[in-house]
Amino acid sequence: MARVNQLLDHEDYICYMEKINGLEKERLFCKHGFEHGLNVARVSYAYMLENRDVILPKEVVYAAAFLHDIGRWVEYQTGEDHAEASARLALPLLEACRFSLEDIQLILQGIREHRRNPADNLTPLGEALALADDWARDCRHCSAQTLCYKFNDEMKQIMY
Repeated sequence: MARVNQLLDHEDYICYMEKINGLEKERLFCKHGFEHGLNVARVSYAYMLENRDVILPKEVVYAAAFLHDIGRWVEYQTGEDHAEASARLALPLLEACRFSLEDIQLILQGIREHRRNPADNLTPLGEALALADDWARDCRHCSAQTLCYKFNDEMKQIMY
């Protein structure tokens, strides 16, 4: 997991997370900081271990999870889809942390797919990220349930 730790210490990653934290400071709904990335990483990897024929290296899954929302600040400022912005911003970080070209392609595709419906024939990583992005949230105990545009009763379920 050395490359993931290098990624988390990268000045650009830190900068993006600070921008997101600042823009979401007053946000009532789920936030997209480090804790969300860590939760998505853990749930994505567990999902892959339990449900997939294809198991990717833990470092690849964790890198994708930590990077999947780094473009949120771009979406807030310009309206560009954050999945695309995140993939664009992730590329130089992954290169700097010496991920292989094959791993980079897998990670970027998973990031681009994380907002899509898991039933839409996604890559294994895209499916895991899409499911974990919701499953990693504590919707059951959220005080903003009635105001949330994404909330539905299924989100109270721990397992689907």
